[in-house]
Amino acid sequence: MSGSATEVQAGPTQVTGGVVTEVQGRVLLIGLNRPDKRNALTPEMLSELSDAYSRYDKDENLRCAVLYGEGAVYCAGADLTRLKGLIESGELSYGPDYYDPFGLEGARVSKPVVTAVHGMCFAGGLELALNGDIIIAAEGTAFGQPEVLRGLFAFGGGAARWADRVGWGNGMRYLLTGEALDAKEAHRIGLVQEVVPADRLRERAIELATVIANAAPIGVRHTLTVARQAAEEGLRSAFDSVPELRAQIVGTDDAVEGVVSFKERRAGDYKGR
Repeated sequence: MSGSATEVQAGPTQVTGGVVTEVQGRVLLIGLNRPDKRNALTPEMLSELSDAYSRYDKDENLRCAVLYGEGAVYCAGADLTRLKGLIESGELSYGPDYYDPFGLEGARVSKPVVTAVHGMCFAGGLELALNGDIIIAAEGTAFGQPEVLRGLFAFGGGAARWADRVGWGNGMRYLLTGEALDAKEAHRIGLVQEVVPADRLRERAIELATVIANAAPIGVRHTLTVARQAAEEGLRSAFDSVPELRAQIVGTDDAVEGVVSFKERRAGDYKGR
């Protein structure tokens, strides 16, 4: 599902083992592609996801990404039979150039990620989604963070991000019991932002990603920076970063285009500079 890193129009499918990518306009689609194993995550898939995120983050033509799963389910979690050796050895650290798909260490994607989930969204698959920014679910999707029932904890970011997304009580309700919840409940508590019919899922995710991609990219990136600082470092840290970011953006061509397009009652044509 993808062509060269500078491509803007839709390109052919690129398959790199357990991950497929495709460019649609300014949106990069990233698909988990191990459907016979319910897209259970392997070390190779995580490496391929890192490569996809690296490409996305570095390509100025790409402004939003959609993560999804091929086949009957989005992701059943990690393939514990494949990750068993890494878990036992504790060798789960990566170099500084590695784009950790869980967003815990190494380089981090600075652009938005929309995750489209269906069927099952469990364990590591859910943690991949929580590292993104918006989750859209198909009706009937089941969610769960069952690590405590397998002698582990949600060390792919879930233990920290659940409470941030849904509040302490709601987060602990599911983290500490490992119990599953359906899409309706996930939407009610704020884990999921939209629930749509299954046959509309991919279309809706791309539609939303395109809206984001058409916005001013510097403004989008600065918004993510400040919001992440607020969530991870506290409001004071986020507030302290605003003056510098504000000074950077007010003199850009995109800021000028925003004012001009508003006066002319048309959509802005933003170049990212």
